[in-house]
Amino acid sequence: MLCSGAGGVAIRSRSWARSQREQAMCKPRSGSDSDALAASRPAAPSSRRTSSSSAKPRLAAAAGVSSPSGPSTSSYSGAGGPSGTGTGTASGQRRGATSSSSTSSASSGRASLAAARASLPDPPVLYPFQELAAATNSFLAKRAGGSGASAASSYWRCTLRGRDAALFQLQRRAAAAVDAAALARIGRYHHTSLARLLGACPAGAHLYLAYELPPGGGATLAACLRGPRNPSFTALRTWVSRVQVAADVAQGLEYVHHHAGSVHGRVSPAAVIVSDPGLRARLTHFGAAELAAAAPAGDESPYAAPEGSGSGGEPSREADVYAFGVLLLELLSGEEPARYRFDRGTKEFQRVSVLETAAAAAAGGTVRNWIDRRLGDSFPIAAAERLVEVALRCAAAVEEDRPDMTWVAGKVSKVYLESRAWEQKVQVPTEFSVSVAPR
Repeated sequence: MLCSGAGGVAIRSRSWARSQREQAMCKPRSGSDSDALAASRPAAPSSRRTSSSSAKPRLAAAAGVSSPSGPSTSSYSGAGGPSGTGTGTASGQRRGATSSSSTSSASSGRASLAAARASLPDPPVLYPFQELAAATNSFLAKRAGGSGASAASSYWRCTLRGRDAALFQLQRRAAAAVDAAALARIGRYHHTSLARLLGACPAGAHLYLAYELPPGGGATLAACLRGPRNPSFTALRTWVSRVQVAADVAQGLEYVHHHAGSVHGRVSPAAVIVSDPGLRARLTHFGAAELAAAAPAGDESPYAAPEGSGSGGEPSREADVYAFGVLLLELLSGEEPARYRFDRGTKEFQRVSVLETAAAAAAGGTVRNWIDRRLGDSFPIAAAERLVEVALRCAAAVEEDRPDMTWVAGKVSKVYLESRAWEQKVQVPTEFSVSVAPR
């Protein structure tokens, strides 16, 4: 009995101790104890399932998997790992950056287009006749254009709407409509060797064309070759300056023929304006062939081609090439294209053209003596002979024998480059000094 009692007591004691431990485990612990216990427990395997249905959305959200109950807002947010709001923030930033870059590129494109439009010159305008009369003192101001210039080649130097202009008076073409559309069509073409058309004014039987003058003004090629007051003076005192003018005029005509799809119709030294710096040349009267009437039928201009002289023919590219040939010979020799010389044998005056004297010099090998003596015999002989040959080909009597202006401009430009190299080779060095002192 004692033994069984003692054993029963021991069994009850062990049962009581086990129940105490179970109660202690079931009792809620404080925050520190719970944290310590959670930290001491090993991590549960990922394949363990819970019986509670409310835990599934939490596990799915923690794992980054969308639950069937609704769409998930979690995604990869970058280097930070899975996050519930990472996708919205990153994608929003990317969309914002793309939108801002596209907006900035569009704004810069609009700014560039606005700057390009602002740099373009204004289209030609139609001037009222009263404005031209006020600018030229009722057309009583003195005309410029050099000695011997005709009324169509001379011009009034005036100021129109704040711009220096050369105003030419031409005969109006009866069938030509001078309106804003025609002027805008001409104003589309721009070249450094073409004077820009500022505007026009049809008035009765006349047509007034205003061309822009360079800053500081300028003078016609006729005035530069033979001064109105002193014909022996020339502003083109060097060989390179004359070849520069020839290259500018050739390139301007080449642009008119092959880029503007038009003709000039009035090539002459009076239609070329030479200005500083560099003595660059610009052609005026661009657009006159479309708006103004042709030269009178009885006009014996030395620049008129044989097929159109005396017949009042329409302007053509071949006629422009012929006129450029005569202008080039006049530029090289400094002589007038046609003059009268007294013949002692016949006791009469004979008309001598620069074409005849140039052809004789080329045939006799005396081009050096034929070139303008005011150049001081300072020019390359080979380059001068090539330019004379080009000019004679341009001024051929048969229009089919005349070259194209593209070929002419290329030849003249090549001679200009060779002349620049020749000038640098023969120029007097200026990098040394000489002092003279008594010994």
